[in-house]
Amino acid sequence: MKGTIGRIRKAGAALAVAALVATAGCSLNEGGDSTSGSGSTDGSGEQAGGATLRIGTTTDMENFNPLQSLSKTDSWILNATYPTLLRIDGNAQKVPELAEEYTTEADGSVVVFHLRDDFEWSDGTPVTANDVAFTAQAIMDYQLGNVAAKLTWVTDIEVRDDQTVAFTLSEPYAPFAEGLGFWMRIVPEHIFGEAGDLSQFANDSDWVGAGAYILDSATKGQRYTLKANENYPYAPEGGAAVETVEYVVYPDVNTMILALRNGDIDLMGTPVPVSAVASLESEDNIEVETVGSLGFAHLTYNMQNPVLADQTVRQALSMVVDTESIIETILQGDGQQMVGPISPTFADYDNTDLEPYPFDPAGARALLEGAGYADANGDGILDDLSFEMVCDQSNANLTRVAEVVRDNAAEAGIQIDLACIERNTFLSRTRGGEYDIDLSQWGVFDNPMDQLRSTYLSSNPGGINYNLVADPELDALVNDAAVTADTEQFVEKIKGIDAYVHDQALLTPLYVENFRFAYRADRFTGFDPSPSDLLGMVTGYSLSQVTTVD
Repeated sequence: MKGTIGRIRKAGAALAVAALVATAGCSLNEGGDSTSGSGSTDGSGEQAGGATLRIGTTTDMENFNPLQSLSKTDSWILNATYPTLLRIDGNAQKVPELAEEYTTEADGSVVVFHLRDDFEWSDGTPVTANDVAFTAQAIMDYQLGNVAAKLTWVTDIEVRDDQTVAFTLSEPYAPFAEGLGFWMRIVPEHIFGEAGDLSQFANDSDWVGAGAYILDSATKGQRYTLKANENYPYAPEGGAAVETVEYVVYPDVNTMILALRNGDIDLMGTPVPVSAVASLESEDNIEVETVGSLGFAHLTYNMQNPVLADQTVRQALSMVVDTESIIETILQGDGQQMVGPISPTFADYDNTDLEPYPFDPAGARALLEGAGYADANGDGILDDLSFEMVCDQSNANLTRVAEVVRDNAAEAGIQIDLACIERNTFLSRTRGGEYDIDLSQWGVFDNPMDQLRSTYLSSNPGGINYNLVADPELDALVNDAAVTADTEQFVEKIKGIDAYVHDQALLTPLYVENFRFAYRADRFTGFDPSPSDLLGMVTGYSLSQVTTVD
């Protein structure tokens, strides 16, 4: 079976296109002078040799190793530096990057990637199939990051020639090629192969990449500078107009918005809070671009907490979340309610027979009291029902959601203490299970099957099972669906998992929202945005397409 990348996207993920907001064309702590080697600039961002585009972020880089980093700013910078086999376009379609196409053999149990022959590492070494094979093998050997879960099917990797690499799977798995192609950043074998234990490799200097931009310097807490890769095959003829990209770190979103207004930055990397959209849209020099979402906001419950391991408690918590009101007030109506763990973006897989838990704090309290929870000291809080909720303080919408949920939970006799903290600290705590309730927003789910395996499969190495759930029945449901070839049966099994997770209340889904990104339209235009807050305007491909405004 053979097909080009542009037309072999599986049915469910292709349906994301219908839910994405159409974009109008392609236009999408220190704000002083940079000392990171980007050259002198004037107020327009222009400099000798090309333009400098400054992007605001509220998060430092946490990990420079592209094989294991999951943080947002890490991803922005590392995705620009290290190529993937496939990228995702503005319509949520997987399209070529390093790979021109992929084909399948042996009834789908062999997946073959055919690479372009014009990618080079920034030190002049050609990018070959050996780099792809090395990257995948290293991830499997060291169980690195979320990509390790996508390689659990692999029994053999064969380099057939410099531009061809074949993955043999233990059994056919339909989302394998696009999941691996999109998520696995390719690293240079001749550099990483000399680094020893790659789980400990810092990769914090002398960067060698093959993406649109190459990380050039890093000053923690201040800025990260990237230089255009003159050999990037997808850059416009003559090279990218933006020669230098600087990520400037700000303490909070409001300070970043002020920097955008003042011209200290040219683009907000993070979405604009709903409350600030109208104000920024009224600015003559600022454009606000809307993109769709491939993720969703949610509450996740730590199953290692013995109280939260009680299904009744999780169901009661789901009954104190007034999702409709949250969408109406905090998102100002610009969001879609979710019921189960599968986003309505994937319309064929969303189980529309499920009913949301009702918003009913009094009913939640009655449910808990019926299960034996009591208020022995009469303080209004049921005994043993005090939890800490962590959230990412850089997400202005979620910090407001946290306050609403806390207040509504108190009406049901549940005490929630808020810990909205710096993003990297937040990620470290959620990955380590150092929380009771996690209020967060997934950035990108590109297909439902990989999502369910990553979030709920207990044996999933390097996954994002932040529930820390170990449920043999759920494992069996996920594993059975993963190897189901018949499309109709596969869809029904996904819907069955949707119903199981909903009944168990392993999470409380909140909403799918659209994202708005603001940039200085008086300086730059031509961004090529991708759906989600994780990709948005800042993919390496998008930045390489930008042109300056005369």
